[in-house]
Amino acid sequence: MSQPLAGRVALVTGASRGLGRAVALELAAAGAHVIVTARSTRRHSTQPALPQTTVDDTADAIRVAGGAVTPLRCDHTDPTQVESVIRHIAGQHGRLDLLVNNAWGAHEGGAAPGGGPEVWDEPLEPLCTMLLAGAYSDFLTSLLALKLVMGTQGYGLIVSTTWHTDEPPGWLPYEVSKAAKNRLVYALAHKLREKGIVVVGVAPGWMRTELMLQHHTEQELAGQTETPHYAARGIVALAADPEVMRHTGQILDVGELADLYGFTDLDGTQPQWYADQRRRRGSS
Repeated sequence: MSQPLAGRVALVTGASRGLGRAVALELAAAGAHVIVTARSTRRHSTQPALPQTTVDDTADAIRVAGGAVTPLRCDHTDPTQVESVIRHIAGQHGRLDLLVNNAWGAHEGGAAPGGGPEVWDEPLEPLCTMLLAGAYSDFLTSLLALKLVMGTQGYGLIVSTTWHTDEPPGWLPYEVSKAAKNRLVYALAHKLREKGIVVVGVAPGWMRTELMLQHHTEQELAGQTETPHYAARGIVALAADPEVMRHTGQILDVGELADLYGFTDLDGTQPQWYADQRRRRGSS
């Protein structure tokens, strides 16, 4: 098996389940040593109803497949915990080639649109939670990684997993929080281009994650969704691209990346979720 990322060091946040877990598995399969972080450990899971979805389980799966991994517990909204992780990487590896900002805890507790018939009936807490667990988490982790390791390397890739904001706009807190993440990608890329560090956002389609399957049946999701490994393979392709700087500052749709780099989902297909959504809106 080809290992285009052999010798690279990667940090994947929020790697206990869903997209973060898939990214960690795919990066390790490509040869990288992956540091995986999450709040969920075997001793304390934030989603106890979902078995085997902790950072320790992700690490075990990578080891079984022959990959190199270091699991660490971290809440990426806590500067002290994040700094500890980055200092560990600096001390153990002396480099960080790839940071994948994937941590996201804003849907815990059943957060969902609602509150009343008018937009001003929306509860006030979700936006605060989403900004903290989204854009702030990305901001905090990126800046500490840059300050303590990446900033003096002259190379590096920062990826934030995100979502295209909808047209017309959807759930207000979610739209605002994702717009903040996406603007952070653009602003960081602008600041870091001359230092040789690339910053991109990767936007998957509708993914069959463990949480998704908890609320929908396989029949409901059939033909409309993709596995998290599809976007994960897109991140591997970006990390292996010697000309990845051409993408800096952009929010990249996974379907477009699949067309560009030629990777597929686990079943060999190349879903085009966003392109399909645009076509549906155009025909309605």
